[in-house]
Amino acid sequence: MTPVNGKAIKAFTAMMKNGYGHRRSSNLPGRKTQKFVEEADTLIAEFFGGARTLFYYDGGVANGLSVLSMGRQAGGKNRKHIISSPVEHSSIITALRMLRREGYSITILPINSDGRIIPEALQDAINNETGLVTIAWSSGISGIIQPVEELSAIAHSNGALFHSDTCNAAGKVEIDLSSTDIDAITVSSQKIGGPPGAAAVVITDFDPWLMSNAPEFSCMMNIPGISGMTAAIDIINTGIVPRARIVNQLRTDLLDGLDCNGIKYSIIGDCTDNLLPGAALLSMRRVPDRFHAKLENANIVLPSHNSSERLAYLENIGRDISNPDRYLGFSISPENNIVDIEHFIRAVSEICFDSKRSEI
Repeated sequence: MTPVNGKAIKAFTAMMKNGYGHRRSSNLPGRKTQKFVEEADTLIAEFFGGARTLFYYDGGVANGLSVLSMGRQAGGKNRKHIISSPVEHSSIITALRMLRREGYSITILPINSDGRIIPEALQDAINNETGLVTIAWSSGISGIIQPVEELSAIAHSNGALFHSDTCNAAGKVEIDLSSTDIDAITVSSQKIGGPPGAAAVVITDFDPWLMSNAPEFSCMMNIPGISGMTAAIDIINTGIVPRARIVNQLRTDLLDGLDCNGIKYSIIGDCTDNLLPGAALLSMRRVPDRFHAKLENANIVLPSHNSSERLAYLENIGRDISNPDRYLGFSISPENNIVDIEHFIRAVSEICFDSKRSEI
């Protein structure tokens, strides 16, 4: 999880301390809260080039509701075929399973060994019964960015809606829905430096009934969380490109350092050109036993560990997971600096070379 930035904490705390009313109440606190929600709606929608923001309390819930609602909306027009990928978040997969039980057909697109969807595969799979395509903008595990603009154009040209889970990409790359064929995206507060407990679905065509197609879920708003989320957006709005430049340079320094120390690896996704800024998942040529545990003992905070989600992702893109320790992931943030990078390089090198010396 991205650390909550100071401005977001301050906004969240102020809302909690000052109190807020029920936004549907006609009294003064209620009217003030409703005004705040409307302003937050406009701010976030405009930031992403959308027309309307719908707030929820969790990115996974927002994902599931989007897929259920958009899928059912399309199903009402006799388009009960949905297309997705094998590397979507579990919330998407769960929603697809629910729709399958309701009579929808689901097609999972093939994915290459670099973790990317080939647009031609979507073109081959889509038909006149396809009502929804849902493809994440990027992977939070490998950092790989999918060609969502091209994929959404294919979906629209065939009359299908397009949803993208942008929880891992929002705030790291520029997203302007007004220049794409994407109908809705999901954004998570905690992934952009805001507090947990808030998320949003940004839609490009204002439809007040869009999310009413999933009435079985309760979706109360977390007003303090939304306050912190909008504060985080304000900070991001000061410059996505400069921050990306900083973390990309740190990533280059990290990889150069591994190269200089003779650490052999390959990048999942082949190169850094199509990865989220500052992120990468490496397949190490050779690692010692308990590699990740030793990194943790060295107080290395950059790498992500071998969660079940990572292992499932690697298996889905055809990677060998018999030795999961060989996969080393990291995501550098603007809060990191060259000291963190040098510490990372030194720790990896010492662990690997200590292992080689012990074998001699």
